Amino acid sequence: MSFIELQDVYFRYTKDDYALNGINLSINRGEHVCILGHNGSGKSTLAKILVGLIEKKKGHIYIDGIELDEKTIDNIRQKIGIVFQNPDNQFVGVTVEDDIAFGLENRKVSRDEMIKLINQFSSKVSMQDFLNRNPEELSGGEKQRVAIAGVLAMNPEVIIFDEATSMLDPKGVKEVMEVIENIKKEKTIISITHNLSEAKHCDRIIVMNQGKIVLDGTPEEVFKNTNVLIESRLDILDSMKLIDKVKNSTLNINKKQEVEDALWQYAYHK
Repeated sequence: MSFIELQDVYFRYTKDDYALNGINLSINRGEHVCILGHNGSGKSTLAKILVGLIEKKKGHIYIDGIELDEKTIDNIRQKIGIVFQNPDNQFVGVTVEDDIAFGLENRKVSRDEMIKLINQFSSKVSMQDFLNRNPEELSGGEKQRVAIAGVLAMNPEVIIFDEATSMLDPKGVKEVMEVIENIKKEKTIISITHNLSEAKHCDRIIVMNQGKIVLDGTPEEVFKNTNVLIESRLDILDSMKLIDKVKNSTLNINKKQEVEDALWQYAYHK
């Protein structure tokens, strides 16, 4: 069995509208998977289901071979951490150090061990010089890096980034993406996004539309399905838009292929 396994999972917010409609999904330990979809596609609902913030209506969910239910939720939550969309909603401490320490205090980690972990993971996300700062003084990207440090300190096996860059400026996005790149070899990463530019950094992309999985493959495999991406109301990359124009141009066939190949290489460039 894969590290994360969803079997025929359903969830609905209203009687007539399924946010998850028969999801079957396997994620292996150590994968960096992107769940890609427009607003309302079901991708954030899937993230909330995995961490037990909402309960499935039907189906089975297994994390590390353990079925997710009321009896196992506390155990499973120790295996999965989540970084949410709005960094301002994640802070509970008056300083960066307090915030990273919060989860460790709840687990009754000793003070000496706590200080060691705070120093280790604040350094991991390049926030070691901000430990005495008030979170309100930080930029959006810095706040998200602190949130990531807090999750890392809890040592989960899986980290979910639920639209974690959608409220950030380009500098903040770059900072968070660099942190993800640095930790992806150590953790199973699930990135929830609607942004193809971020998705191309993943090992595998799963595209959702109307509560269903419509594509599942490598970035190269998924990006080739331009029509499905457009039908899923996703904004394709500019290079992919240019490819369509090249196909309909008056260039000779050999030149067309040469330009298309170059544009696809640019689309996949990380």
